[in-house]
Amino acid sequence: MARINLLDTRTTSFGDLIGNGKIYRVPPFQRDYSWNEENWEDLWQDILVLYSNSDSSHYMGALVLQSSGTSDKEFTIIDGQQRLATLSIIAIAVIEKIQNLVEREEKKEANQERQEILKRTYLSDRDPRSLRYSSKILLNENNNDFYQSNLINLRKPLNIRSLSKSNQLLWQAFQYFSNNLEGLQDVVKSGEKLAEFLTDIVAQRLLFIQINVEDELNAYTVFETLNARGIELSSTDLLKKLLVFSLSRPRRFTGSAKAVEKNY
Repeated sequence: MARINLLDTRTTSFGDLIGNGKIYRVPPFQRDYSWNEENWEDLWQDILVLYSNSDSSHYMGALVLQSSGTSDKEFTIIDGQQRLATLSIIAIAVIEKIQNLVEREEKKEANQERQEILKRTYLSDRDPRSLRYSSKILLNENNNDFYQSNLINLRKPLNIRSLSKSNQLLWQAFQYFSNNLEGLQDVVKSGEKLAEFLTDIVAQRLLFIQINVEDELNAYTVFETLNARGIELSSTDLLKKLLVFSLSRPRRFTGSAKAVEKNY
């Protein structure tokens, strides 16, 4: 088994990850978006604690990333896709609130500029060569089209019931955070405070332990190590990835693959 450096870790925030010009892809064989209201509520309550306490931060768990091998700007999300997707949905909900202010002609020019800056920072950046926008997070094959076409573009689906279960959950997540933002009356009335809520709280005070691995075999080793030390990773996603890897490149693995499923 190839030897890896398990100390190749760092503490990072959602803003540091998403604001650095890099692209994060969910592999096509990983599970669809699956968070529900219980997960959203837990996260929102953690955010409210940060909102009421300016000196606090919240640990979101381990985020395992694999370099694409062809570019230092692209990474595959081995573990953490549910959390990253949900945080991006919160960013979309904040941008929607600023759009509402624009439509009401409230400091229209300033809020239009804020909206554009936030979108380019947290959702999709514009290539200076092609002038095309490229999403910072690419979900799996079942969710990405809906995420790009509807969520990022704030386009309500024509028939929600016709969507797949996971795409319904994506839309419901957006509605959940949009509705809860309305409860922060002092925030939603101001484009400046909305931007501050996103950039200072959601983007900077929700922290991850980022672990970079070189290949799927190393990802499996990290998975076993973290699980053995009591840090629970989503076994379903990683074991799917391990199976694909082992079928394409037979290797002998040692140790137990036992793990506890955890969505968060």
